[in-house]
Amino acid sequence: MTGQPLAIIDAPAAPPRSQGTIRRPRRGFAALRGVQGFRRAVQVTVALYILWVVIDRAVVAAAGATGMSPESICPFGGIETIVTFLTAGVFVPHVHSSNLVLALAVLVLAFTARGAFCGWICPLGFLQDLAAGLSAFVQRHIPAAFRGMRALRRKAAPLAVLDRPLRFLKYVVLAWAIWGTAAFGVMVFRDVDPWIALLDIGRESTGFGLLVLALTVAGALFVDRPWCRYACPLGAANGIVARFSPVRLERSAAACVDCNLCTKGCPMGIDVAKATVITSPDCIGCLECVEACPRADALELRVGLPFGGQA
Repeated sequence: MTGQPLAIIDAPAAPPRSQGTIRRPRRGFAALRGVQGFRRAVQVTVALYILWVVIDRAVVAAAGATGMSPESICPFGGIETIVTFLTAGVFVPHVHSSNLVLALAVLVLAFTARGAFCGWICPLGFLQDLAAGLSAFVQRHIPAAFRGMRALRRKAAPLAVLDRPLRFLKYVVLAWAIWGTAAFGVMVFRDVDPWIALLDIGRESTGFGLLVLALTVAGALFVDRPWCRYACPLGAANGIVARFSPVRLERSAAACVDCNLCTKGCPMGIDVAKATVITSPDCIGCLECVEACPRADALELRVGLPFGGQA
């Protein structure tokens, strides 16, 4: 039997992977240099200002005088009262004109820099970062704590399916806060707002919000930024506006080495390693993924059309 010789067909070669510039991960105080150092400096500055406001309020109250209300620096108050202000031209109780100005500034920032307010300025976000950092420090230096956390995460792994649906909860909270305030003429979210509890800590008016604040900090020991992920209505408003932002992170598949360190470094649990463009409304603009990436050109900030991302 005769036949033609078999032809060997080579599969097309995969495009060469760019090696990029290798960056060594920064440890200890070296990690405070660059963008992350500047971000932490901003967070600390804002936190110190909030601390000053709280102490000043306590001193003024002890003297029997009336000082600046901490609620006047809460941007979410401006969002809560927006319907009442547009329809009746008045503010609901506990809202100041500064709240509207701050709310507008935060939303403009969300458009120009995505979730930068949440990742760089918000004192409640910083408090959760501190709790997460404390947890990581304890696990690094106490083997039993590390083993216990690893076992806990292994047992909680089946609950991961709830992560995505639970992220919609913050939009429900946002709708409830705006609708309830417009319907009842009072800030219905105020009594459970951990931000108000943080600003007015030590006073009876904090109420249930103080418990929410405590649960948020405790939860951050086990899950990065739980309040931001699942319940923050201001973060939800930011995310809605950020979807229209032309600013986004882009991942270069050619430079990426599939180490998955960017996903592990994201405090909001975004799967950065599988995206080409990161336009997720959950992104807080912290750039932790960029810091974690060993390739200098694998993740870069760019300007382009919105709605083009995969994560």
